[in-house]
Amino acid sequence: MALENIAELEKTLGLESGKLNEMITSEENHTLDLTTKVIIDKAIYDERIANIKKESSTMTREILVKELRNEFELEFEGKTQENLINAFKTKLENVKDSAVKDPEKRFTDLKSDFEKLQKNFLEKDNEIAQIKDETIKKEKRNSVLNEVFKFIPENTLVSKNTILIEAEQKGFKFDQEEGVTVIKDAQGNVLKDEHTLSPRSVKDFMESFVTPFLPKVEGGKGGNDETGNSKAGSFEAFMKEAEKQGWDNTKMNEEIAKRTKDGTLKL
Repeated sequence: MALENIAELEKTLGLESGKLNEMITSEENHTLDLTTKVIIDKAIYDERIANIKKESSTMTREILVKELRNEFELEFEGKTQENLINAFKTKLENVKDSAVKDPEKRFTDLKSDFEKLQKNFLEKDNEIAQIKDETIKKEKRNSVLNEVFKFIPENTLVSKNTILIEAEQKGFKFDQEEGVTVIKDAQGNVLKDEHTLSPRSVKDFMESFVTPFLPKVEGGKGGNDETGNSKAGSFEAFMKEAEKQGWDNTKMNEEIAKRTKDGTLKL
């Protein structure tokens, strides 16, 4: 009996279409790296994010209320904005009605403090809105990266992050529009398929872009080039240098970033 939703499972695991079925039917052994995956129901995930936003907003507001209550020596229960404002209004009225040496000045000072309190709340509301906006942007960025990395083969000569950085340095930007990941050029225009005029898919773009980062196919006339006669500044020459020097992936990524920036490496 076949598994009907194998495509959805592949998407969840970040695999190319058909890859999981290929691994299942292969006679070779395969291992899926699940150390970076956390799989939970979407309803639970959405509820978790909503609660985090709600708790963060509530905690920030309660801390501000407590600080203002202590600063203005107010007495009230419940760390809510409404209770703080009501307590401040009560104190304002009490001071105004009490017999003091200069009631008008005292009233003016308290009114100024009250306006300051309202300003603090406005600033805090803006801060909370900024936190929510940053959270949304972060979630969007993670979704885009998952889509991009899904179509970068595992056998690339450099890390997936290095390939992403290289694409962005060349002016390409990965974004989401109406829930769909698109690629934009340096001018912010969405890349489109020249035939259908629909946004170019991430899969189609990455299959072309990663070509210089894939191992060269061995064989052919002349066999392997063991003499080091590669063109200076080429990726092939760079890989031979890396092998000779015994560089690990971290060192290779650093050298690629540095050399592409100064123009001594052409990809």
